[in-house]
Amino acid sequence: IGSHTLIQQIRNAARDPQVKAVVLRVQSPGGSALASDVIWNELIQLKKKKPLYASMSDLAASGGYFIAMAADTIFANQYSLTGSIGVF
Repeated sequence: IGSHTLIQQIRNAARDPQVKAVVLRVQSPGGSALASDVIWNELIQLKKKKPLYASMSDLAASGGYFIAMAADTIFANQYSLTGSIGVF
């Protein structure tokens, strides 16, 4: 999924009164630092309106890990490979 597509979905969820919370399912080896930052910023805006939860799948590394950090709560199982070099 690209950042433009995901950002549009995040904005749609933020505007939709029937959406009470958002669960972000992360399955990502990473990707563009710029795209990750743009998605993260959009998720921070969403959190001002609705609760945000992240669920890490098998792999949530680098940019995937970074965008999950925007969530109010992050869920991962013991087998989720997560983390990143350079993400604070």
